[in-house]
Amino acid sequence: MAGDILLHPALWEQAEKDGDGKLDFEPILAGIAPYLAQSDLALCNLETPVAAAKGPFSGYPMFIVPPQIIPALKEVGYDGCTTASNHSMDAGVPGIKRTLDALDAAGLISTGSYRSKAEAKKPLLTEVGNAKISVIAGTYSLNGVKEDAPWRVDDIDKDSMIDRAQEARAAGADIVMAAIHDGAEYTNTPTDSQLVLYRALADSGEFDFIYSHHTHSVLPIEKRNGTWIVYGLGNSVAKHATKTVLNKEGLTVKMQFVRTGDSWAPGELVWAPHIMKPSPLRWCALPAAGDPCTTMGQDAASLKRTTGTVNAMNAKDSGAKMWTLDDQ
Repeated sequence: MAGDILLHPALWEQAEKDGDGKLDFEPILAGIAPYLAQSDLALCNLETPVAAAKGPFSGYPMFIVPPQIIPALKEVGYDGCTTASNHSMDAGVPGIKRTLDALDAAGLISTGSYRSKAEAKKPLLTEVGNAKISVIAGTYSLNGVKEDAPWRVDDIDKDSMIDRAQEARAAGADIVMAAIHDGAEYTNTPTDSQLVLYRALADSGEFDFIYSHHTHSVLPIEKRNGTWIVYGLGNSVAKHATKTVLNKEGLTVKMQFVRTGDSWAPGELVWAPHIMKPSPLRWCALPAAGDPCTTMGQDAASLKRTTGTVNAMNAKDSGAKMWTLDDQ
């Protein structure tokens, strides 16, 4: 699982440079490809709706971004994206339809926002090896934009999420994961409401893994009732105007599941830290294999900060480990 794909203008300007006038996002994303290649199901959070191929494009506060990002996500190894976020309705219903159509065209699965009521009522089920996996997505807000229908974008009401998980189980899901868009931006600490909701979902017994995005910063990892909770993956790629190093950092998490008889149970969790390389803009793994992502000092500080945050709620003691490609 990876965090937010949040395209700010600087990212599509970089893509235009990389593509010699055309928009090529693959060089920005390429660093994550070896990690995605080691997974059976690789999911991102596509935070914003896409525009038509030639735009117009816009950034904060109402994002409508280049659709060329979607085939690039497929090319680097993603299998799908969740689409429930506070920016889901930035381009209205046409934006949702355009985004989901583009994901379908690229062969990427999705859940979290919908073109029709029938689509919203059908749980996402994807077969991975011998397991059927479902993802229950939701967002805390739509930034005040009114939905035309209550089913258009999933929310994070506890009872609703548990009901949807039970429906997914009834439809045949062996593994159910929650993907939650929630939290306080630019912090390293979960909010009280996050703790209450995520722990309640873990305690319900309906979820095998719970992960979150939105804060644009890394948050701790916790094991609760046998279920791993990732409180904040941070950004995967973004270029905020807000001046904090936290929004340049993120996690890629690999969650393994183990089959025991006819059922599946959570297994090992590993996490890989990264930071955005500033020039040219690139996803860059830490510790860097060659030249530093930023500077040697900044890379070391970022790795230390991220490691401390991840383990602040006893993740290491519960068995979580840093993911290095050589070990997998």
